[in-house]
Amino acid sequence: MSIIQTTQEVIQASPLATVIHSCNDVDKDSWMNYVKILLAISGADGEVSEEEMNWVFNDFLDIVGASEEQKQEIKEFDFINFDLKHELENLDIDVPMNYRRTLVYDAVMMARADEVYAKEEKEAVHNAAELLGVPFFIAKTIEGLVNTEKSLEMIRKSLFELEDDEAHPISDLKSLNMKPASVLERNTFGVRFTCEDTQLNYGYALMIIAGADGVVSDAEKDWYLNQFVRVSETPEHIAKQVVEYDYLNGDLEEVLNNLKVDVTINFQRTLLYNAIKMANADADFPEKEKEATEKAAELLGIPEDIAHTVFYLVDTEAKVLKMRSTLFDYK
Repeated sequence: MSIIQTTQEVIQASPLATVIHSCNDVDKDSWMNYVKILLAISGADGEVSEEEMNWVFNDFLDIVGASEEQKQEIKEFDFINFDLKHELENLDIDVPMNYRRTLVYDAVMMARADEVYAKEEKEAVHNAAELLGVPFFIAKTIEGLVNTEKSLEMIRKSLFELEDDEAHPISDLKSLNMKPASVLERNTFGVRFTCEDTQLNYGYALMIIAGADGVVSDAEKDWYLNQFVRVSETPEHIAKQVVEYDYLNGDLEEVLNNLKVDVTINFQRTLLYNAIKMANADADFPEKEKEATEKAAELLGIPEDIAHTVFYLVDTEAKVLKMRSTLFDYK
């Protein structure tokens, strides 16, 4: 955790930002310059696309916890006349990670938000890496990491059927008491539409599976509260009911029956995916939890080959996360 003087204006990072960016309070000017540098790199091809700008706001500023005033400053920022070289050479952020490498990573992620990694953008990323003292082979490694994560994202989207089905749109969500999930929620946890009843029973199912070995560990509860709840914006009173749920006497089949809502995009597979992630949160996946997830897959009507694919996906993501943590030297 970085140590910030109380006289400095800081951005109070959200709990999710702590998970993703491994930091809490960060000097406002440092984060703002960081974002402006990203915009300047992404705008090296002459423009910042709508998708790239959406990435800045949805995948960065919202997660970090930037204020509306700070967001407005970014909207009005002139990336064309920004002295990128000067800012890169003088960038200094007190955070418990290798922010120079994470900046290269975020620059690649942002530049690829519109699915086009233009030659000018790539050159700008490599130039930025050089000015930051990031070796060329590390910059290329980071690009490879982004490619891997993008591939995993595509697998998640296909597996969970997250692509918008324009031929069969869901109408009248209000009458169904459902709301669209955020982009981050969709891409991270595979949930497209949600409501409080769904959130409650979804949480119950996660608790039953994670507690199949007799206990839901603190690490598993932390995963639910600090990752799933935060991303899915599950109301506090729902999260409280889930954490206090008597999972040892819970009936998984009954809970799953309460979850049969057609408008949640393939919730069967997403539930299995999240149950495995939660059960793995304490780095211990005992046989009883494995059996419970296999039982859940069977009750959910998920074929064995697809269930195994979900297991392997979670395992691969965990390995990529370890690679990312090592590469960025998270403390």
